[in-house]
Amino acid sequence: MSQDVAEMLRFEQVKLAYEQLTNSQLVAVLNAVVFVAVQCLVIAPPVLLGWLSAVCLLALARIGGGSAFRRAAPQSGEVRRWRAYFIAGATASGVVWGSAAVFLFPSMNIAHQVFVAFMVGGMVAGSVTTLAPVFPAFVVFANLALVPVVMRFTSQHDAVSYAMGWMALVFLVSVIVIAHRSQRGLSDMLLLRIQNARLVGEVLAMQGRLARLQEEAEALRRGGR
Repeated sequence: MSQDVAEMLRFEQVKLAYEQLTNSQLVAVLNAVVFVAVQCLVIAPPVLLGWLSAVCLLALARIGGGSAFRRAAPQSGEVRRWRAYFIAGATASGVVWGSAAVFLFPSMNIAHQVFVAFMVGGMVAGSVTTLAPVFPAFVVFANLALVPVVMRFTSQHDAVSYAMGWMALVFLVSVIVIAHRSQRGLSDMLLLRIQNARLVGEVLAMQGRLARLQEEAEALRRGGR
């Protein structure tokens, strides 16, 4: 793959990721509200409000980043900076959701502990489609969100918690593999579209050159009469 095609492919991946950013962040806020509503039975309200505020502020910042990307309308040569911003946003999101295993994890309530794992795991699974176009962003988010869950369960030293921790770890590995395959399939599709667009451009340019040659030949014939 040539350097310019690789840059165009990276640009299309980043563009697709930013296009999905607003919807994904609105879903994240909605899930966070449901999460807090359930955990309010076992977690102190100030802790819940602080965590929910962090989710909402981060969502606003990332939605603003998506709007800035659309306004800037960057070209393929400028994609590295925007890709770095996107990965940074995914990193911050992973930290916030991973912190749920620290601040929203009740020590003596297995049902609400399982709900933490369910919610965080659901966020990671849902992010496969939204973050996979920029695969490093997904890997960072998934690890930062799920590794604290794994560590929290395995640190409790009972059979059920150990099982939950190892299941979360297996799930993490599985979704990373799935996301990688998804990213490869998406990249192949985008690459095909780029190549088709270039071929169409070349055909149109050739048709234009042929039309000019025909006009020149016709002009020469008229001049020779």
